[in-house]
Amino acid sequence: MWMIVIKIIISILIVVLTAYIGSSKSRKLKEREYVLREMVTFLKLVENEIKYMMNILPNAYEIARQKLNTELKIKIGQIVVDMLDSNNMTYIEGSIEKNISEIESLEKYDKDIIISTLKNLGRSDIEGQINIIQNTINILENQINEANEIKNTNSKLYRTIGIISGLMLVIIFI
Repeated sequence: MWMIVIKIIISILIVVLTAYIGSSKSRKLKEREYVLREMVTFLKLVENEIKYMMNILPNAYEIARQKLNTELKIKIGQIVVDMLDSNNMTYIEGSIEKNISEIESLEKYDKDIIISTLKNLGRSDIEGQINIIQNTINILENQINEANEIKNTNSKLYRTIGIISGLMLVIIFI
């Protein structure tokens, strides 16, 4: 009798665990799209701060960062602190790479574009910075469309595969 109860409990735990794994993979797809959208918003706000308010980059980043909601807000905040603490470009570039690389919901090529943009913004005049921002926004909007398509096609698939794989394990276990 106890063996049957234990098997049922373990079976339920296996199905719940695999369903959770499938859901977390699905959630990552949604988070990627959301973070990319926030990055576009951030860049548009930075562009406005540079273009109309004539703010320097750390100030523009800080003002724009206040409108964010994801982990991007924290990472940009750390970059701003490092920009204000040091004039060493190598240190600042290292901070940009480290902080953006830590955003788990983004793909490597998303991170590479963001890192490249943030590194290059301080190296040119206002018009050059605006061009860099606009080019990056165009690239990120394409990636948002790609992320949306991937999310729509694979999100439900991951949840279903999670549940089915759990049921298969339970059948094998029994």
